Amino acid sequence: MARLRKLMLERLMRYYQFLAELTAGNPVSNVTSAQIAEVLDVDPTQVRKDFRSIGLMGMGRVGFDTCEVCRTIRIVLGFDLDYEAVLVGTGHLGTAMLAYSGFARYGLRIVAAFDSDQDKVGEEIAGYSIKSTMLMKSYVETSGIRLAVLTTPPGASQELTDRLVSAGVTAIWNFSPTRLTVPAGVFVRHEHISVGLSEISHHLKP
Repeated sequence: MARLRKLMLERLMRYYQFLAELTAGNPVSNVTSAQIAEVLDVDPTQVRKDFRSIGLMGMGRVGFDTCEVCRTIRIVLGFDLDYEAVLVGTGHLGTAMLAYSGFARYGLRIVAAFDSDQDKVGEEIAGYSIKSTMLMKSYVETSGIRLAVLTTPPGASQELTDRLVSAGVTAIWNFSPTRLTVPAGVFVRHEHISVGLSEISHHLKP
């Protein structure tokens, strides 16, 4: 059951991304399940089933109200809420994420960035004044932060995770190439670039 729900949420995310791109600077009143299915390579029946499960009903050949679909998916996925986060690790990836303005579309707002490299502390990156990881726990506790984005070297990731969790963080978006150990009640989303690369390599293999 949990796996089926996860798959549906992944499809909803794909629908949302498609509709966000479709309507960017070019308002589109309605969209049909067939249009979505053709672009995303999904069965139109599956699209309608997913939409019905979140309370969306289309109208014959007219299809679905695009704004209503986007609004409903945002609520289901939690994008209608603002989530403040801290980013830990300001190497190349961390710096790129700080400069990315698209997170706001998904309710994510990075409010502070930390690094253990004292040469970077006090430096300004993408409008953020980099703070020392020595101050991280106090900042997280005081600000009530529950989400952290981790872009640190593998050797430092677990220790930093322990400190974040002890400060009150309950969700970690982990870009560090290592598995993290966390207590029950703390969610970790691992993003391994190597996994995506392996899929691409497999596809290209003769």
